[in-house]
Amino acid sequence: MRKIVLISLLYLITFTFSYAQVNFQTLYTKYGSITKELDKAYYVKIVTFPDENIKDTIAEEFYLSNNGLKLQGKVSDFFGTKFKGKKYEMFENGNLKSEQMYSNSSEQIDTAFYYHQNGKIKSILYYPFSIDKKGKYKIEEPLYLAYADSTGKILLKNGNGFAVSENSYSYEEGNYVDHKKQGDWKGHFNGKRYTFTETFTEGKLISGITTDSIGNKTPYDSITGWKEPAYPGGISTLMQYIGRNYDYPAQALYAGVNGIVEIEFIIDKSGEPRDFKLKRDLGYGTGEAGLRVAKKMKKWEPGRQRGIPVNVKYLLPIRLNTVQR
Repeated sequence: MRKIVLISLLYLITFTFSYAQVNFQTLYTKYGSITKELDKAYYVKIVTFPDENIKDTIAEEFYLSNNGLKLQGKVSDFFGTKFKGKKYEMFENGNLKSEQMYSNSSEQIDTAFYYHQNGKIKSILYYPFSIDKKGKYKIEEPLYLAYADSTGKILLKNGNGFAVSENSYSYEEGNYVDHKKQGDWKGHFNGKRYTFTETFTEGKLISGITTDSIGNKTPYDSITGWKEPAYPGGISTLMQYIGRNYDYPAQALYAGVNGIVEIEFIIDKSGEPRDFKLKRDLGYGTGEAGLRVAKKMKKWEPGRQRGIPVNVKYLLPIRLNTVQR
């Protein structure tokens, strides 16, 4: 068992240097939010960068309750979110939770296996894919091959039968016919604050109704049910706003700084942008300037899930270019 040592005065993000190896560590709550407080943390993510002993960047997560492995896989990004090859997840009791395969472009491909907490197989999905001459992946809709309950009873086989899909945020159940959702489905999301019923025909959502905790109902369909947050006038208007109002620091201009500054924030249920964080900084005051201009954005049209406004995390890239004369 790999041992994790956490210092009592642990910062939000820490770098650990040992034997020329660099580790990037972050604490998370049970619901996946980054935290600075150790007593609120549920697991730690450790991203280990290549050195003379390892050639790939590795992302691992460990439960703080028992130092047990929660997740492991190769990644292609600094924050350990873009997987490639095999990705494994474990339950807190040590049993395998899932086994998935990703392309080098972080697209899920091939066969995925999911398990119940008692170790029995839960579901098997296949993600069809093809690769063109340029090495680009074409991904098709996943096929539901099998589903079994926690006793081992098979309820879906070869894409036909009853199945359940769930995660920490949502739950849904219903029937598949030829790998496609069919008939009435029901479920809940956001900590069971909302319940829903949906009707499908050959995998296409015909209609749905979400009911909140006090009985208010919100009807939706495949067009109105899911929406990304929208900036007034569209993304082009947002980029124009950034271009006109970003205050390029004089020291960055003098140093000829080029690249991308990334600002992360939440667009809340009312459309208000908040909780700004600097995800990528080029130094020389470029990140601080990005935060200042982002915080002055207009209010957005909020994102929606099953017709309900929801908080959505957004990453804003600001490309900086200096012209040498």
